[in-house]
Amino acid sequence: MDRLLSVRFEAPARPVEPASILASFSSPPGLYLHIPFCSSICPFCPYNKVHYDHALATLYFAGLRREMERYRDASPPVFGSLYIGGGTPTLCLDELEPLLNLLDHGDKQAIEVLPNHMTRDRAERLCKLGFTSVSLGVQSFNKGVLRRLGRPNTVAMNMRAIEVALSRFDCVDVDLIFDVGFGDPQTLLTDMETCFTAGVDQVSTYPLMRFGYTPFGRGKHDRRLEHRLLGEAEALAASYGYHRGSVWTFNRSREVSYSSITRELYLGLGAGSASYSGETFFLNHFGIRQYIAATVSGLPVARVARLGSFLGAAYYLFWQSYAGRVPLRRLHELFGSQHILTAATRMLGATRFVRQTGEDFELTPQGYELFHDLERWVTYHLIEPLWEEMLAEHSA
Repeated sequence: MDRLLSVRFEAPARPVEPASILASFSSPPGLYLHIPFCSSICPFCPYNKVHYDHALATLYFAGLRREMERYRDASPPVFGSLYIGGGTPTLCLDELEPLLNLLDHGDKQAIEVLPNHMTRDRAERLCKLGFTSVSLGVQSFNKGVLRRLGRPNTVAMNMRAIEVALSRFDCVDVDLIFDVGFGDPQTLLTDMETCFTAGVDQVSTYPLMRFGYTPFGRGKHDRRLEHRLLGEAEALAASYGYHRGSVWTFNRSREVSYSSITRELYLGLGAGSASYSGETFFLNHFGIRQYIAATVSGLPVARVARLGSFLGAAYYLFWQSYAGRVPLRRLHELFGSQHILTAATRMLGATRFVRQTGEDFELTPQGYELFHDLERWVTYHLIEPLWEEMLAEHSA
């Protein structure tokens, strides 16, 4: 962990060229687009977002087009998938539509959708635009929880959104947030049962992360209660024919999954987006106006962190393990022979955290608990300080 904390995101000494970023990928990456606009701001949300303003959005999408065209003109890349997040991407479909075919991203298209927006007309439009997977930001079916989270969607809206989405998309994910420090922790299990009964493809159960710079502020976590609750969630999922697809997700099928976390390598475009090429991180400006201005003359890359092969492989191994499996063969394909990491993983195989399955390892129930805690550690010690620094651009 000390070596991870020693990694520094620094302003690039010279302008970063799109060709050099694309050349740093050892395998075709996924493509991520960030849409930072929301009609209302939820008090717990730590992500890069601003209130929707038509004039600012027009300038932003012009900047996003310039960024996309710089990559296209440098060396037309082929991406393995497209993921669009926010913010609230479905606020801006008119602005998004002209950009979707600027880069070749294959036929796997996923987008985050506010339940209010999952009407039959908008669902039809998303299908025509090529989206095959959607993630519904339901968060809960409990009125008290929705009120506390400041969500604009109601229980009725959540149920209608699921009904509409299931009839049109290959994969429907429902996001749920749980906070064992508020109300009845069993609310999570009730919410999950609602999803299982409806027949969604995936349920993502995220513990509320309390970032100090949000209105919610910092708070304590009862990790043992969270472990117990997720264990009960896994048993409930199994009773409905679902399996644990990752530390926090439960899937109906082993073939269909929805994730923005476990994508191997990715190129992020838009304000606040990150790119991970295997050995290097690139981070765009978070400030909307700074991002727009930067795209006029070049790429909007504000910070770079060079991990090297060992830390790059360690980072890859950590996030892939989030999905419950330690992919040693793929690790070697992307990073070469990382003997220390391989040896460490094999040592883990002698513990209660992982068990060997063929050439790879998979997490045990105790392993899921370990990664649940590690995920929070990484979030608070690495991600939160970086985002807080970059979010200061909004007031600069």
